Amino acid sequence: MIYVNPMPRKSVKFSFEFYRRRSNHYSGAPITPECQDPTDERGVHMKILLRTLSVLAAAALTAVAGVGAASADGPDTDPRVVKAIELQPWVELDAGSKSYRVAFVRCALTQLGFYTNCNPAASNGDVYLQDMVDDVKRYQRARFIDVDPEGTVTGETMSELRRDIGEVLTGDGPNNGKAHIVKGVQGVMKALQDRSLKVDGWYGGATERAVRAFQTRKRIGVDGYFGPQTFRAAMAQGAEQRSTPGL
Repeated sequence: MIYVNPMPRKSVKFSFEFYRRRSNHYSGAPITPECQDPTDERGVHMKILLRTLSVLAAAALTAVAGVGAASADGPDTDPRVVKAIELQPWVELDAGSKSYRVAFVRCALTQLGFYTNCNPAASNGDVYLQDMVDDVKRYQRARFIDVDPEGTVTGETMSELRRDIGEVLTGDGPNNGKAHIVKGVQGVMKALQDRSLKVDGWYGGATERAVRAFQTRKRIGVDGYFGPQTFRAAMAQGAEQRSTPGL
């Protein structure tokens, strides 16, 4: 019978100097299965790798979710049209600005609980009033984006509003608590598509027809929903042009 001596087990010595050198990478988190000693360099590197992979996975999921949101309305839109719309820069709004975009932002912030003055049909309903500055900054803080000291509605702010609003569609209105944002959409469509459209907070047939007509000329897949694609086409630069710029 042949006896084979087992390989001697490698002993790992605890080195305080090594731990100090690695202390900025390891802070007492659970030890990985690959290495039971917290001072083993392989364990440290494995932890860093796992954390990096977690961050990348989260970023990938966010990107996929973003693509889905941007395509929620007009699912049959030509990808070239989607790209052209997304390339249009946002129009920033400062205190004192006057436009249908301001009226929409006022209604969006009111819908989200950050402001209390949504009235696109009023004589000053499309003016960025001074009393909205602090509310815009409060919204920016709540969404963890850069807070503009002057309360400017930045492109980043517009992107957050687009994400928060999602889709507005036929049947929305006072009955489901969406009257404010419907008024905002109606104000936009009244300015860009149908001057006769009534701003009443009810997303009915007339509002849907206006949205469909707007989507048609912007070459968005027509569904009558005011979603992320239609939002950007209506709120970014080039909205006033007959068709989508760049096509």
